[in-house]
Amino acid sequence: AKNVGEVAAVQRDTTGKVTELHADIGGFLGLGETRVRIMPGQFKLENDRIVLNMNSEQVRALPKITK
Repeated sequence: AKNVGEVAAVQRDTTGKVTELHADIGGFLGLGETRVRIMPGQFKLENDRIVLNMNSEQVRALPKITK
């Protein structure tokens, strides 16, 4: 598994269930990163990591969020 970015924000509903993640991908040392939206069906928790169920092309195609 490759580290593609860092979680920037976690959106939850009123019950505390995660509804989406926002992650910063690409870039280097915080420069040139893209913030993307990841829905619950696209990731799973594995120990202290969030693992995406997608390849790098799918990650780059995720919906972008303007910071």
